[in-house]
Amino acid sequence: MIKNIQRTIVAGTIGAALFLSPTVAFADATPTATPLTTTVSGKVSPADRAAYKAALEAYRVALKAWQGTRNAAMTAYKASIVTYRSSIKSHQASLKQIDATFSTAVSAARAAYATATAGSPTAAARQVALNTRVAAVAAATDVRAAAIAALPTLSPKPVAPVIPVKPVSPAKPAKPGSTPKP
Repeated sequence: MIKNIQRTIVAGTIGAALFLSPTVAFADATPTATPLTTTVSGKVSPADRAAYKAALEAYRVALKAWQGTRNAAMTAYKASIVTYRSSIKSHQASLKQIDATFSTAVSAARAAYATATAGSPTAAARQVALNTRVAAVAAATDVRAAAIAALPTLSPKPVAPVIPVKPVSPAKPAKPGSTPKP
């Protein structure tokens, strides 16, 4: 706490001394005012204003063309995405139907096997029922594989359109004597 107070007092003393005491070293380095020989009107010339207006109009035309191109590309992309999603949904519905048919066939084969092996059948009867069940499951698997292979192939997902770079607006002409903004 005491060190902070001491530092504050020292800093204040040094600042006051520098502020209040004039030095000879700084007296020679003081810049002097130079008279301006040219007059500055502060207005933009008509030629610069006309060039800016022409550039601004060209920018507006380019901007409208860019917006039209962008909007058309995005509309086409959105339509292709809707078509792609509907084809995906129909493909998934077809797969569900194929899987449901396969499950029904396998369940029927299992039920037939359970019925054939109910009670106390002979070993030969069990083997025949097992062979029948295995053959039915294999046939259902073959039918399922053939049905999946018969489905139409899906098209690849549409790629988002590449939009050209947005045009840049022209810079306003600078008034004479002013510094341009960065």
